[in-house]
Amino acid sequence: MSTNKAAYHMARLTPKGLQPDTIFGGTPELTMSDIAAACSRLQPLQFHLIMAKYCDDVRSALQAMAELQDEMCERSKVWADMEAIKRSYVAAALIEEFVGARKCRRCKGTGEVVEGSAVVGCRPCQGTGQRNASVTARAKACEIPESTFRSRAINEPYQEMIRVMADLEINALERISRRAS
Repeated sequence: MSTNKAAYHMARLTPKGLQPDTIFGGTPELTMSDIAAACSRLQPLQFHLIMAKYCDDVRSALQAMAELQDEMCERSKVWADMEAIKRSYVAAALIEEFVGARKCRRCKGTGEVVEGSAVVGCRPCQGTGQRNASVTARAKACEIPESTFRSRAINEPYQEMIRVMADLEINALERISRRAS
């Protein structure tokens, strides 16, 4: 299943989702009960990431930030050895990059491009549909000097956490899509 279809289903689960035949208003297509049922049995981090990204839920973003720090410490010694305040800055930068993802210029956020007569994964964004942030931008968002960010090899574990969050999102969207269909 394409992530576009899954994201479409997630967008339908927000209270903003309206019936297709109405103009400027109407009754929500799905109820809060539908949203809760479709999101049931997601891992807490998955749930909060999805709610932060697709429903603009600030509380979920803060909760995801706390849960992400636990996940970071489990995955890499770099994060476990880091001061808690610095780790919270990194987690906030990760959440910001994940939630406020900028679309890839080549594929316009779809993750796929047409080459000849075939549809293939977009190479610049590696099929994610998101433009990659530079090391400089990431270091600045984490409030860590760029030289430290590079010398302590923080960029690689950072990219790994971005991949983990993307995998969590895809798994959650596919589950929600199956439940909402």
